[in-house]
Amino acid sequence: MKKISLYTNLKRDYEKMKNSLIDYDLKNIENREELLTLKENIIIINTSVNLDKEEETIEILLENRNKILILESTPKLINAQNWLLLGVHGYGNSMMNDIYLKSAIQTINNGLTWLIPDITMEILSKLNSDSLKQKDVLNQLSKAEQQVAILLKDGLSNTKISEELKLSINTVKSHIKNIYLKLDVKDRFSFVNLLNKN
Repeated sequence: MKKISLYTNLKRDYEKMKNSLIDYDLKNIENREELLTLKENIIIINTSVNLDKEEETIEILLENRNKILILESTPKLINAQNWLLLGVHGYGNSMMNDIYLKSAIQTINNGLTWLIPDITMEILSKLNSDSLKQKDVLNQLSKAEQQVAILLKDGLSNTKISEELKLSINTVKSHIKNIYLKLDVKDRFSFVNLLNKN
């Protein structure tokens, strides 16, 4: 039976989880000192608790080979990104239903990262939007220039682009010059910056 520790100051959270997670050994943690002693647990942290020294706490929990699921009453993409950058394994809604909670725990236990579906959809939507904006920029170029631009964006040198597309180095340089003129950029850095900005 996998050990799960819940760090919350809300009694209703513990009661809800106790009823949802009957197949697990669930323990309620009420203070940071006790939290930092945990080893090889799945730790669910409700952000309603003021987590002192967030980065340091997460670092210690990870060093102790714990897996961490963060729950918030109002999940936001920016918060999910910040928590994931700290190394947590999952992020969700503190009021999500049992199916999502069990899915999160199982996914995290299997060594994967879990996000509440709303946040996942927001990320996918943002990626699609960014991709469309890049296509808009690249549509200003000829097909040959687009091929060069994609490799240029990926950081390939002129020589590598020449080899990859089987073009002479002079043709590659000519395409790059035209790309810069059409997109009104002066160098590789400003070109990549334009694509990332759009």
